[in-house]
Amino acid sequence: MSGPPDPFEETTRPGYAADHMAGLRIEGGRHEFVLSGVCPRCMHAFQYIHPLTGFRGLWPRQSRGTYSVQVACLCSEEHPGRPEDDEGCGAYWILLLQRDVRR
Repeated sequence: MSGPPDPFEETTRPGYAADHMAGLRIEGGRHEFVLSGVCPRCMHAFQYIHPLTGFRGLWPRQSRGTYSVQVACLCSEEHPGRPEDDEGCGAYWILLLQRDVRR
């Protein structure tokens, strides 16, 4: 990647979720799942660990087997202006995940 790093800015855009889904890898267990991919704003790789909620960590009950996950960039790369106790570039978005009903 060339040029200066993106400055930290809490922001979202309509295309962020679709861009993140393009290369997303999801791994999960009984109590959480890990989303591994690239931030659509700064293009840095990161992992987002999302705890599963609901009875005994089972997939939350939602209509049609979909589940919304709020994701924020958690990359470890430098972003000027980032608060000392924060991570990422400030980008965030909501993913709509479809439960695999064969499980």
